[in-house]
This record gives sequence, C-alpha cells and structure tokens, in this order.
Amino acid sequence: MRTLVFLPAWNEEASVGQVISRLREVLPDADLLVVDDGSIDATAARARAAGARVASLPFNQGLGAALQTGYLYAFREGYDYCAHLDADGQHPAEEVVRLLDEVRSGRADLVIGSRYRDPPPAGDDDYRPTVSRRIGSSVFRFFLTMATRQRFTDTTSGMRAANRRVMALFGERYSHDFAEIESLQRAVRQGLRVEELSVRMLPRAEGRSFLTPVRSAFFIFKSLIVLIVGRFRPRSAAEGLQEPAPPEPAEPPSLANAKYGER
Repeated sequence: MRTLVFLPAWNEEASVGQVISRLREVLPDADLLVVDDGSIDATAARARAAGARVASLPFNQGLGAALQTGYLYAFREGYDYCAHLDADGQHPAEEVVRLLDEVRSGRADLVIGSRYRDPPPAGDDDYRPTVSRRIGSSVFRFFLTMATRQRFTDTTSGMRAANRRVMALFGERYSHDFAEIESLQRAVRQGLRVEELSVRMLPRAEGRSFLTPVRSAFFIFKSLIVLIVGRFRPRSAAEGLQEPAPPEPAEPPSLANAKYGER
C-alpha cells in the first residue's frame, strides 16, 4: 500500500527541513511532497535538500489551492492513502502515523487530528490556543455541526489522513478560501465517513500566524456564508474524480500477420 504525506508551505524555510526529517524517521516508507505555495524564501530549496519532492505553484494561491494540489497528485499517482500536516512544526509526525493507522483500518475515509476532542492535560511545550481562537473554533464547531448533523470539535485542523475516495473528491474541487471547513461539510454530504482523533499539537516552531483579530472576525463571517450556501448546494452522486480505466488487454498477434524467420 502506497502512502503520500504532503505539506502545504508558504515561506516556511526555517522549519520545513526539520518537519521532513522527522517524518522520514517515523514514516520511512511514505513518499513526501511539499506544495510550495509561491514562497519568496528558500522553502522549496530546503525541502529538496531534506529529500522531499516539491510541487511549486507559480504564485501564492492560498491554502485551498495547495491542499487540492496535494490531493490531486496523490490520486493521479495512484497512492492508496495520504496525509497532510503543516510545515511550521506545529504537528508532531507521530500523530500523523496514528491518523494513517485509523484510515488504513477502514474505520473512516477521512480522519481529522483534533486539538479539542478529549484533550489530555497540556504539557509545558504543548499548543495553547488564544481566547479569540477558542471563540472562533466554538462558533465554527456549532455551525458546522448544525450544517452536517455530525459533531465536530476541531473544524480548522490542518492535520488529516485520507483514502482514495477523499482524494477523488478533494482533488476535483477544493475551496480556496475556507479549505478546512467547507471540505468537511462537503465530505459529509457526499456520504464519506469522517472521524476525529484526539492529537497533541505544538506551538509554531518558527514564524507567526497570518490571522489577526480583525481577519479572524472576517473569516468567521465569510465561513458562515459558505456553510449556508453549501447546505443548499445539490449533491451529485458522481462528484469527484473518476478512477482511471484499466488498460485494455493487448490483442494476441494475428497469425496471418505473423512474421517467421527464414529456415
């Protein structure tokens, strides 16, 4: 069974190499791909130096485009399973292994690493969300649960594992602005089995989040609009990429056209 782990990355030169090195230790048989979303630093070069494949987008297109690129690559290259995590060092590689094990077991099509589902006591180096982020997460959790009739605790988690059904769905279309939230709604509406698994997360190793209080409020407002529109979007039984047709068996050579060597 082939597995791909991909990392959407935008200007993460300070941390991407360490993340790749740790993934190689815990998932030695998986292929690694960094989707460089138009970085203007050395993200792509550091990723290649660490041994990962790199898909470079021509300019910054946002998280959704980077994730769709990863899912599309995994589907077209014939991988059985895939996972993705952030390139900033927040997601321990060991937790990705647990998510992949859950998908490989067949218990779910898509598994989300949740910071808030039955969380253990936080350690000194664990991720601690700010008050504004907790409020935003609570709002998303409430409305997504209402829209899907399925309970979610961490709607914006960037650590996920998936099988080919999910690759086909997300490779065909993925929201550029509201990647995590809209994708969960769409997966549930298409009948995929979506589960959450409690995971440990860390503070960012390097850099800073682009979200400010004002941006967060605007993000919440627009996300609610997306959920409302998605709630009434017609479902399509054939939505998603189609599996490539197997090659037709070669016809046996005609004896009439066979060439025989001289005797």
